[in-house]
Amino acid sequence: MPTNLPAEAKRKWAEVSAARNPAEKLRLMEEFLSLVPKHKGTAKLCAQVKKQMAILRRELEEKKHRKAGRGGSRFFIEKEGAAQVVILGLTNVGKSSLLAALTNAKVEVSPAPYTTREPVPGMLNYEDIQFQLVEAPALMEGAAEGKAWGLQTLALARNADGLILMVDLTQNPVEQMSTIL
Repeated sequence: MPTNLPAEAKRKWAEVSAARNPAEKLRLMEEFLSLVPKHKGTAKLCAQVKKQMAILRRELEEKKHRKAGRGGSRFFIEKEGAAQVVILGLTNVGKSSLLAALTNAKVEVSPAPYTTREPVPGMLNYEDIQFQLVEAPALMEGAAEGKAWGLQTLALARNADGLILMVDLTQNPVEQMSTIL
């Protein structure tokens, strides 16, 4: 049986076919469906379009859940061992070097500032007790106000069982401590 679609519905379907964005495609399909006359000849077409719309909605919902799950997960480190100790400090004070020296963690040690961009965990064995050391990204002036990744780093520090505050004694340690605190 012929569908006898109006010209406006045919144009809308061409727009649907040209659309690349799933949300846009879904919106255009809804508009197309409203333009299709409802009779026995279009029942199968309407069912197919509704099925495609359901698939698109499901994909958009899954994409939204995947995106929501990524939010702060990179900065959350699951606690392991007897205690979690976060290493805090400004850039280039030796946090990566300390973590590499005390644990078997794969840490990038570099003279370039702000090399560590997300927390790096490592396990320290001390007299049959395991401590989890976590190198946090460098703090900077304004970290508490949300500058760079300061808020995530401070949240990591709040959740820890202990902190190691590192300063470079050759570069005005009092000012560094006041910035950290």
